[in-house]
Amino acid sequence: MLFPHCVVAAALAVFGSRAVAESRDWVGETVMVKETATPQIGAKRFRWNDVPLPATVEKVNGQWLWLGIAWVKQDEVLLLDDAPAYYTKLLARGTNNVVAYALRGVSWLSKREYDNAIKDLTEALRLEPSNTTFFTLRGKAYYGKHNYARAVADFTEAIRLDPANLIAYNDRGVCLNAQNEFAKALEQFNEVLRVDPANALAHANRGATWFDMEEYPKSLADLNRALQLAPKMALAYVNRGRWYMKHGDYPEAEADYRRAMDLAPREWAPYNGLGRIYATAPEFEFHLRDGKQALEMAKRACELSHWDEWVCVATLAAAYAESGDFASAVQWQTKAMAMSQPAKIRDQKDNEKRLELYKSGNAYYEEVAAPPATSPPQSSNEAEAR
Repeated sequence: MLFPHCVVAAALAVFGSRAVAESRDWVGETVMVKETATPQIGAKRFRWNDVPLPATVEKVNGQWLWLGIAWVKQDEVLLLDDAPAYYTKLLARGTNNVVAYALRGVSWLSKREYDNAIKDLTEALRLEPSNTTFFTLRGKAYYGKHNYARAVADFTEAIRLDPANLIAYNDRGVCLNAQNEFAKALEQFNEVLRVDPANALAHANRGATWFDMEEYPKSLADLNRALQLAPKMALAYVNRGRWYMKHGDYPEAEADYRRAMDLAPREWAPYNGLGRIYATAPEFEFHLRDGKQALEMAKRACELSHWDEWVCVATLAAAYAESGDFASAVQWQTKAMAMSQPAKIRDQKDNEKRLELYKSGNAYYEEVAAPPATSPPQSSNEAEAR
């Protein structure tokens, strides 16, 4: 399974506003950039929509903030939590309406308020009906609502308008994967890699699709390649952590999830992975099972996902079972199974097994696959990043 919000966050390229006191410790803050911002590297200047957003401030140099690909002045950024209100004021003044609707839409998208995002991005498209970026962003919002058919339609239109829109290809592949259309998903990622063989996101997404197809050596090769190309990609660490769990290497899985958590503290997937380890580790890793830690991680995953991801709810159920609270385990597992997300179909038998275990007063133990014959080594860049 692909971890949706991680993919969305990794691919966003847009917008932001509001300056904060210079005394703020900016490193680690999640920010947007103002519509008037001019990100730059040396003498090279970019447009505000060239910066992947929301961005995390990685370092500070005087008045300048490094947002991963470019420097931006402190007075040209605002905190993510302040963004919707800023753009609402901008719209009230009647200035830069298209940009303001789009920027506010991205702010809502980043905060997982998908209905508001769709409303604003639809308005932006009414004003600029041929804007491929707006179609791509609205597709992400539909994806967040698990409306995969509408999401695919928007990504397809974005590609029609701009056949070079690799972000739309990547995201269309993620949607197709969520619908269990693995071969079609692979076609999207393969197209991206044909055009851009060094596209780390496509390698990470294709690695996750290979995993779902039980093509485990291919999966690990793609995930390691993604981390060679982008040693700070949280998504690739999350998906590789899942690979290590499946193959019984729990220390490596735990390390990958913690690395992802450090890189993306606002994403739910790393917390969910750690919760699964502490709640469901197999018997040969019994020492890792810890109900208290499992509950802490699972609850945080549910909060960050706005209680909208069935996998997080299922992990919470497993954590309660490991803690001995089987009534709560049954309650939350039942809720997880009732959440109508197509991706869960492939896990239906496992979900039913869990529910029966909890009803009989037993905790759940993961089953692992036999490891492949060879495992591609880490790159030197990745080892240094860790």
